[in-house]
Amino acid sequence: MKKNLILFSTVLSLLILNLSLSLCLSVHQFNSGSVKQNINYLSSDNFKGRLGGTLENAEVSLYIRDYFKKNNIMPYSGSYFEAFNTMYPHRLDGNPYLRVTDSNGFIVKNYRYSIDFKEDLINFRCNRINFSKKNASSILGSYLNVFNGDDHFLFYTPEDNKLTFRSSFVSNTAVSMYIMVTKNTLIDMRKYLNNGFNIDCYIPFESKQTSLNNVIGTIRGIHPNKPPLILCAHFDHVGSDLSNNIYNGALDNASGISFMLELGKYITSLGTPDRNIILVGFNAEEFGCLGSKAFVLKNLNNIKDSTVFNFDMIGGNFSKPIYIMGGKKDSNKTRLIHEISSICQKYNINFSYLFEDSSDHEFFRKNNISAVTLSDSDASRIHTLYDKSNLIDIKSIDRCFKVMNPEIIHYAFPNNIMLVYYKQILCVSILTSIIFLKLLFKSN
Repeated sequence: MKKNLILFSTVLSLLILNLSLSLCLSVHQFNSGSVKQNINYLSSDNFKGRLGGTLENAEVSLYIRDYFKKNNIMPYSGSYFEAFNTMYPHRLDGNPYLRVTDSNGFIVKNYRYSIDFKEDLINFRCNRINFSKKNASSILGSYLNVFNGDDHFLFYTPEDNKLTFRSSFVSNTAVSMYIMVTKNTLIDMRKYLNNGFNIDCYIPFESKQTSLNNVIGTIRGIHPNKPPLILCAHFDHVGSDLSNNIYNGALDNASGISFMLELGKYITSLGTPDRNIILVGFNAEEFGCLGSKAFVLKNLNNIKDSTVFNFDMIGGNFSKPIYIMGGKKDSNKTRLIHEISSICQKYNINFSYLFEDSSDHEFFRKNNISAVTLSDSDASRIHTLYDKSNLIDIKSIDRCFKVMNPEIIHYAFPNNIMLVYYKQILCVSILTSIIFLKLLFKSN
């Protein structure tokens, strides 16, 4: 009887060992180093800042599609691409200028591009203005408003007096064009205006319509009629300036899309999920979250009860907290936000709350879809020329995965104890197998 019990225990331990070992070998271990490699690639100069409407932005969408294909992530609704129309800043031929002219049109002074003045990306509804003092208002302070017919132009000095920040493009703003100027340049412009001279400015960008693509893949689940789990990140950025200085956007948001891609690779190795998982690379986030807006509006009936995790800037300085970002009407008691904060508290993860409609969770929340953005709070280099991949902190990538992994298991593989504890089970089964094998040999 004792011998049979030992034999049964030995066989059971070996079976559990075999199962846990097989699972351990089949599961792709989430690799933050691979995330970093993708960040390096997507934020390289090859893609020229990934501005929506450019060839390089389209090339990134093809890269995401091919990554989905390679990792057995299927197309969504028959295609990996879902198109939407939008305005974008189209670069024109010619050189930018800001200059002073006299009453006969002769040039009195030329200001230097990127040293004295530079375009802000916000809008280019009208890209040239020639004006005198009678067209200008708000002569004092750090800005100069200029009105010409229906067009409104704003010349302004940034708070830090530097021309390094590049705003998102928002074509429906009331101002037709924004120009950054240094403090001394603005003082000089006012002096010339007060003395009867004109200011002439031209920026070779125009607002133009185009069609952009979101990139969407699906990991099909056992119960496709259940509300899907949606994982998403935007892949566009703000391009390059007229001196061809590239805003690489490593943290914003080559990091988020790279994190999502690696997460997709990890999930496909876990087996078939309980429900469909939709992975979306959003375009035109830098145009006002237009890609996510188009996705929500087009697919609302299919995703209205879904749960959404968006990744925007993953890999900032580890010494700073990870933000759990909800919509403006959310609070720390909102279900999904409270759920994630509980995970952070359980694992002693430094976190903070932010309630802003400033990433791709916005239009999900405005349609009452449960959504949150995870984001590192290191915004010191965002939308500047200094957002480079060498400053990505891998520890912060691992931190985000530590937050997300329990949520992946909870929503996509519920009640699967092996997935949660397979490493621990493997260690225990090795130990018990050794013990029972020794007992079995002794009994013989």
